[in-house]
Amino acid sequence: MTPSLEAAIAAIQPLSPTERLQLLQILMQSSLPSNSSTDLKTLSRQFWQGISLQQLQATQSSKIVDNLQDLTADFWPVEDSIEDFLAFLQQQRQELV
Repeated sequence: MTPSLEAAIAAIQPLSPTERLQLLQILMQSSLPSNSSTDLKTLSRQFWQGISLQQLQATQSSKIVDNLQDLTADFWPVEDSIEDFLAFLQQQRQELV
């Protein structure tokens, strides 16, 4: 993240949620080409209409997974056991009730 982006994020922290939404709308409108007739209402309508799975696949670069091992990740810390995690999770859930 660039320093100017970090400064911009820090500058909007004091804004209310409504002000943040207004800022987002302004930024979205300014990013659209000036000669485009597309507005936020049109974009919103398109977003909520949904598309078929085939259309979605055509817009994304999808990869067929032949082996589930290709999806595994080695991120669990060795010093933490799954039992400790599950006990912590159970404790947190009980505190919420």
